[in-house]
Amino acid sequence: MKSRKKRKIQFDFDSLVEQITEGRKTASVVRLGEVDLSDGDHDDPLVVGEYYDVYDSHLERRATIRITAMELCRWDNIPERLWRGETNNNAEEFRQDHLYYFDNIRPDLEFVAFYFELIQDDAISG
Repeated sequence: MKSRKKRKIQFDFDSLVEQITEGRKTASVVRLGEVDLSDGDHDDPLVVGEYYDVYDSHLERRATIRITAMELCRWDNIPERLWRGETNNNAEEFRQDHLYYFDNIRPDLEFVAFYFELIQDDAISG
């Protein structure tokens, strides 16, 4: 039997990593066309069902998550499960929090939301 490779993911801010380790943050976003790209040693392509070690800005492993779903979203129609999973109070707060992340924002801007769950290390099987 093949063993499962644990992938890596790093978030832009340590405050986001803290939200993940506390179990509050359960969603994030990636630009359309970047879902399947590696970005350095600590950002592997995103795959539903896979486990990811979460790293902070000091490249220290802080948690493990499992991606449970992905969905195509639009700037003018932010799903409630996304803004709640991002720890926002509403879609407008989500938009304000992500102005720095997206370029050329317009109502029809598409991006990918990914949803995840915090995993206890002993729950991961090979």
